[in-house]
Amino acid sequence: MVGDRPSSIGAALPTGISPPLLQAIDEIGYESPTPIQAQSIPPLLAGQDLLGQAQTGTGKTAAFALPLLSRLDLSQNHPQVLVLTPTRELAIQVAEAMQTYARHLPGFHLATLYGGQNISTQLRQLRRGVQVVVGTPGRIIDHLNRGTLNLESLTSVVLDEADEMLRMGFIEDVEKILDQTPKQRQVVLFSATMPDRVRRVAQRYLQDPVEIKIKSKTATVSTVTQRYWLMGGLSKLDALTRILEVEDFEAMLVFVRTKVMAAELTEKLEARGYASAVLSGDVSQALREKTIERIKSGRLDILVATDVAPVVWMSNGLAM
Repeated sequence: MVGDRPSSIGAALPTGISPPLLQAIDEIGYESPTPIQAQSIPPLLAGQDLLGQAQTGTGKTAAFALPLLSRLDLSQNHPQVLVLTPTRELAIQVAEAMQTYARHLPGFHLATLYGGQNISTQLRQLRRGVQVVVGTPGRIIDHLNRGTLNLESLTSVVLDEADEMLRMGFIEDVEKILDQTPKQRQVVLFSATMPDRVRRVAQRYLQDPVEIKIKSKTATVSTVTQRYWLMGGLSKLDALTRILEVEDFEAMLVFVRTKVMAAELTEKLEARGYASAVLSGDVSQALREKTIERIKSGRLDILVATDVAPVVWMSNGLAM
């Protein structure tokens, strides 16, 4: 590790993440690494292949992005990392996350390649020179056939949500792409499930991989009704506001990913007339207890929390 770690999240991460990346994740407001991140980062920093079984939402993107970005040679403007995803939506999501983590890396460039986007836009990205390519198998194959994407200098390949790529019929394209990568590259395969076909791909292309399996979280108890509403990022606040307007509730707990997001959402809810407070790792124990008492007594409508909240919530005798 070069330099001092600037934050609590940096102190909790395995050593080896570059200081510019630590600076970025501190600014984002991450408080602690998830299990998949804590277990994946050390072997990936060491250049080992990895076979990870984990559900969506466990922090897989940071688990592979932080170590692979730390190993980039930024003086070279050719693809060094390739991330394959089953859908354009996931490709965009992964690309945006990696771009955010790399915001302080000088000379960093990334190309996102997926179907439905104007090919000229993608060609401009590639001609400019990039260190990271994120894309869907079909469009990556298209660029390989055109000769507009060169994988000769690739050092790492990530197969994200491999079981979804199998389900959508992309697994043969994935194998064609892997066959055109250098033999000494690092391969990272993440999958929520491990069907035989995905296991065979792992056996063929991964060399002595570290295997990690993150258990699914305990299912919600039968007395809890679950509903979900798929929304784009810019529409989430409007959707939440609408739900608050039409649903009767005595108190509400809203989870967000980072302490920065918690603070921002609390301010916006306050502006809409809801008594709200933040519950995150930055809040002192005394203030946490006061906040819990406020919501117990009905003087607070909404708690906006990071994942520190469940421990505080349960330790104060409140039902989840």
